[in-house]
Amino acid sequence: MGEVYFSRVRLKRDITVRTLVPLLLGHDNSTHPGHHLVWSLFADEPDRKRDFLWREMTSGVFFILSTRLPEDRHGLFDVSPPKVFDPRLVDGDTLRFSLRANPVVRKRNPSGGRSKKHDVVMDALHGVGEDRRAASRLLAVQEHGFAWLRRQGERTGFSVDPSTVRVDGYEQHRIARKGARAMSFSTLDFEGSLTVVTPGMFLKSIARGFGSARAYGCGLMLIRRTNGME
Repeated sequence: MGEVYFSRVRLKRDITVRTLVPLLLGHDNSTHPGHHLVWSLFADEPDRKRDFLWREMTSGVFFILSTRLPEDRHGLFDVSPPKVFDPRLVDGDTLRFSLRANPVVRKRNPSGGRSKKHDVVMDALHGVGEDRRAASRLLAVQEHGFAWLRRQGERTGFSVDPSTVRVDGYEQHRIARKGARAMSFSTLDFEGSLTVVTPGMFLKSIARGFGSARAYGCGLMLIRRTNGME
């Protein structure tokens, strides 16, 4: 794995709406503001593919993990000096973590063709009557959300115990796209403790991100030992 950088950027308080409009509405079909703002730090070429993960921590404050250093070409951000992301981990290390993800399951298409992604919570609620949905949703968030996280760990080198992990914040998002169908996805927030099983695999997976909708602020796992997020 090449060098990966962790950055904290904050939208400047004196940025005007006129300055933001070309970025929010200009360079692709999505109308998701965070997507445009963070992309402006890495879009040095018209056909550049995304090679970063991001999460909006509070309004206008973003954490970013990237294979290139962010460049504020438009003067929109206060950018803290990026740090090389290279934590020294060994098998058995216990870490605190925070993750906002779009957890999905793939289901075979009955009519053939490619399998389709389904929101893990809505998939769990399939067939549940409207009168029981509210009560069942909380259970689905906890059980199926955690099951998704556990599967991620099995594939990417960490383990989790349900007694040490909180799963909540279920939210559905709908993003309008000019000239295309709206994009819909859901998010869950995970916080707690994990145990490192395979350090190299785990770090590579953090750099790639977890789950879907990574272009829209999902998939960045923040880890911590005793002080500060890495």
